[in-house]
Amino acid sequence: MAEEFDINAVIATFINQNIDKFIESSKGLFKNATYNIRLHLDHTYSDYLKCVLDKHSKVKSFFIRMEPVNLYKFYVPLSVRCRNKIINKPTLADVANYSHFLVIAGSGGSGKSMFMRHLLLNSIITKSKVPVFIELRQFNDNGHNLFDLIHQTLTINKFNLDCDYTSKAIQNGHFAIFLDGFDEIIQEKRQAVTNYILEFTKKYDKNYVLVSSRPDSALEGWPGFGMLYLEPLTLEQADSLIKLLPYDEDLKRKFADDLKSELFIKHNTFLSNPLLLSIMLLTYGQSANIPNKLNVFYNQAYEALFERHDALKGGFQRKRRTKLDIQDFARVFSCFCIQTYDKRKFEFSQTEALEYIEKAKQISQLNYDKTDYLKDALQAVCLLVEEGITIVFSHRSFQEYFTARFIAEAGSSFQPQLIQKYSRNVLTDNVMELLYEIRPDLVEQHYILPMLNKLFDEIGFKKSIRLSHYVKYLKATYGEFHCIQGGGERDFTATPKNIEKSHISDLISFTLHRCGHLIRWRGFDNDEKYLADIEYMCNTYGNKGKGVRISTKTLSQKHPFVCDLSDKGMFFSIKTLRMISQIRNILIKKALLKEHSLEDILRTK
Repeated sequence: MAEEFDINAVIATFINQNIDKFIESSKGLFKNATYNIRLHLDHTYSDYLKCVLDKHSKVKSFFIRMEPVNLYKFYVPLSVRCRNKIINKPTLADVANYSHFLVIAGSGGSGKSMFMRHLLLNSIITKSKVPVFIELRQFNDNGHNLFDLIHQTLTINKFNLDCDYTSKAIQNGHFAIFLDGFDEIIQEKRQAVTNYILEFTKKYDKNYVLVSSRPDSALEGWPGFGMLYLEPLTLEQADSLIKLLPYDEDLKRKFADDLKSELFIKHNTFLSNPLLLSIMLLTYGQSANIPNKLNVFYNQAYEALFERHDALKGGFQRKRRTKLDIQDFARVFSCFCIQTYDKRKFEFSQTEALEYIEKAKQISQLNYDKTDYLKDALQAVCLLVEEGITIVFSHRSFQEYFTARFIAEAGSSFQPQLIQKYSRNVLTDNVMELLYEIRPDLVEQHYILPMLNKLFDEIGFKKSIRLSHYVKYLKATYGEFHCIQGGGERDFTATPKNIEKSHISDLISFTLHRCGHLIRWRGFDNDEKYLADIEYMCNTYGNKGKGVRISTKTLSQKHPFVCDLSDKGMFFSIKTLRMISQIRNILIKKALLKEHSLEDILRTK
C-alpha cells in the first residue's frame, strides 16, 4: 500500500466502477432525467467518500498527538487468524472470502481500530463496497437502532439522499459496515446492540458487517459470524513499527538492535503488542529493563510521560502548570479515570472533562486549578489527547490502569463493591487483571472466591466433582455448543446461556490464567492433546463444513456428547471444573493463613 494516494482519483475510479448499481438502486425514487440522476449520485457519493477519507485516512496515535497523519505513514500490516489459518497482510476481499459477517478480536493495544480503518480504506481503493464507520459506544448515549445509526452516519458525512434510497441501497448490499469497539458498550446495552446487529445481518445479508472487540466469549456464538483474531507482532513487524515511529533515531536503532538480540524473545508478551512496544520505546531511554508485570509496565510509562523530555526537541522538558508531584498527579488522574470508566466514557467535551476533574478534586482532597490540570494532562503529561472538539485518552488502557490503581488504594469499605461491579468486564478489559497484579488478595477475596462459592452452591457440589455436577454446570453456564468440520475448517465453541451466565465462563478462564500456577497448570494452547481433542470433537460432531449446534437442554449424564466433552472438551471438560475446585480450596487456605498470621503479629508484644 502506498503511503499517499490521490483522493480525487481514487474516488473518481470508485464511482465510475459502481455508478450503474447506484443508479439501479434509485429506480422509481427520482423523477428527473437519467443524466441528472447520474450527476446527483456522482456528487453525493463523491462528497460522502471525501468526508470518509478525510476522517479515517489520517489518524493520531500514542506517539503522534498534535496533528493526524496518513495512516500508512506508521501502519504495519497485521496478520489475522481464522480458526487454523493465518492471513498475512489481509485485504477486505481476503477476510470477506472467509465470511461477510466478522468479529475482529484483539487485546487492548493490538491495533484493532487501525486495522478496521485499513480495511475501510481498502474497500474504497479496491472499489468493492461503500464503507460506513460507526463507533459502537454511540449506543451508550442514545436509543437508536442500527439502521437509524447507519443512516445518521451517512447524513452527517454529506450523503444527501433520503432514507428510501439508503434503505434500497442497503437491501442491494452496497455497504461495508464497520462497527468499532463492541467492548466499549455498557453492559446494560450489549444484549440490545447484539440483537440490532444480528437482526440487521439477517435482513440485509448482502452487505459486509465487521465488528471489532476485545475477546468476549459471548461473541463467539453469534450465528453467521466468523471470528478473526489479530495475531501478535512478529519480530520483523515490531522492527518495522519501531522504524516508522517519530522518535530519536539513535535510540530507535539501539532499541531495534536489542530487540533482535534477545529482548523480543525474552519479553514477547509485551513487545508483540503494538501499543506496549511503543510505550517501551518511550521508557527505553531511561531504563532498558522490561518488567514482568503489566501494572509495573504502565507505571514506568506514566513516570516517563510525567518526567518526559521530548526526544524530538533536543531534550526539551514540558512545563507543568499545576504544582502537583508525580504521586498526587496520579491520584487525581485515578479519580478522573474511575468516574469515566464507571460511565463507560472514552471521549468527552472540555466541559465534561473539567466536571470530572472538579469531582476528582473533591475525592482526592488535593488543591489545584481544574483548568491547569486539564492542560497538563493534555500538553505536559499527555495522558489525554484532543481530537477536534472532543478529548480522549492517549490510549484507553491508561484509563484501565489508573482505575485499577484507584480500587487498590480505595477504602476497604468501597473495594468489595467496586470489584463486584467491574468484574463483569473481567475478560473484555484489563482492570481486573491489573488489580490482581497490584492486590491479588483483593481480587481473590472479593471476586474469585465469592463467585466460585456461588457456582458450586448452584450445582450442588460438596466434596468432589461428579458427572452429575458437571451436567448441571453445563446447563447453568452454556446455552449450546457449536461444532464445525470440513473443507479445511475446524471449530468448537460454546455460547453462554445469557449475558449473566457468560460471567461464569469468564470467571473460570480468569481463575485458571491468574491462579493456575497454584496447581501447576500449564495452559491449553501449547498442549498437543488440546489440539487433538478439538479435532476429535469436530470430526465426531461436525457435519462436513456445516455448523452443528447442540443445545445443553438435551444433555444428560448418559448423552454421548457429555461423555466425550467431559473427557475431551479442553476448557469445557470436567477436568477444568475439578482444577477450579482445587484452586478454590487453596485460596480458602491462603486467606485463612494470612488472617492467622496477622492475628499473630497483632498479639505480639
